[in-house]
Amino acid sequence: MAVVSPCEYSCGLDVHKSSISAAVYRSDGSFTTHRFSTLLDGLTALREWVVENRCERVLMEATGVFWIPPYMALESSVEVYVVNPLSIKYLPGRKTDTLDAVWLAEIALNGMFKASYIPPRDVREFRELTRTHRKLVEERTAHKNRIHKILERSGIRLSGVLSDIFGKSGLLVITGLIEGKPIEQILATLHDSRILKKRDAIERAICGDLGENEVFIIQQSLESIKHVNAQIAQYEERILRTLARDEESLQIVTSVPGIGFKVGAVILAEIGNIRQFDGPKNLVSWAGLAPTVYESAGKTAHGHITKRGSKYLRTVLIETAQVIANGKPNRLKQFFLRIRARKGYKMAIVALARKVLALIYHLLINRERYLDEAGTVKTVNLPKIRPNREMDVLAHHKLIHFSSKGSP
Repeated sequence: MAVVSPCEYSCGLDVHKSSISAAVYRSDGSFTTHRFSTLLDGLTALREWVVENRCERVLMEATGVFWIPPYMALESSVEVYVVNPLSIKYLPGRKTDTLDAVWLAEIALNGMFKASYIPPRDVREFRELTRTHRKLVEERTAHKNRIHKILERSGIRLSGVLSDIFGKSGLLVITGLIEGKPIEQILATLHDSRILKKRDAIERAICGDLGENEVFIIQQSLESIKHVNAQIAQYEERILRTLARDEESLQIVTSVPGIGFKVGAVILAEIGNIRQFDGPKNLVSWAGLAPTVYESAGKTAHGHITKRGSKYLRTVLIETAQVIANGKPNRLKQFFLRIRARKGYKMAIVALARKVLALIYHLLINRERYLDEAGTVKTVNLPKIRPNREMDVLAHHKLIHFSSKGSP
């Protein structure tokens, strides 16, 4: 967050879905108000009005996604700040859109606010890629879970025999079942020696039947998985092209245990310019991993983490901490084990996530890579996008048709 100084002319915007209430506040206490549309001509008129009134800065609240169009329209012409509504609440009682805009303009004039960190446009676009990629992965997982549920409900317990029913052998079994093939014919299609050792267990696991409705739902879910897989591959290609501009930062972040290419991309996209943060504590607080503090009568108590900040960054850091906690012994895992012995698993995971983020801050600031106990550095090669094995298997069985390049 950045603290700004007073100015002579300022503008406050009360942004809504279809309208914007704007107010220009001057150092002599006078002000002018106007209402604009959120359409393109309205945003253009707003920009011209702000420039004509010699406004030095514009202040608005972070209201969903409604603040983004006026921010993008104004950012090239004037300093624009976005603030958390909780930190600038107007006094209760008289409340109108115009009064809200005047209040925002007044506190902008006096610099009585802490601006939220809004990264430049290229970082915002990179965030959009990584966040949408994560949503697509979650969507694919939802379809897989649906298939798991139907198979279990129908008495087909493949998940107890195969580690991944969406691997090559697992998909061969599933496609055989929905095509109505007998078990012997399905098993004859399996050629993996590791799977053939489980032949009897697989045969016992397929002890149920799929009805017409279950077959239809599984087919639709497999179709959706195919479509989402193609989208994920396209997003990963675009993320790779973006990361290629600053591969050094990616190598620095992925040198930390538990962080791979995809998690590293999310961390870099969410943090943006690391020098926007004054120190590791500021970054940890921005990620919502800092504990809440209650102080009264000289007594201080710490509560749960604030969870105010980037939920995407916080989520991948918690996942990274769990990978480290369940991985090979290293200094970070030893730190986790010491905290777990005193505070329990959940608090130790959060503490480890906080430590990893602070470590990433120092590495990025100093442009150094993480050294393990042996003094070696982990290096990550940017992956090449290739068609997913699931897509190949589905195409082979003609459940879904693909071109030679693996796209629909």
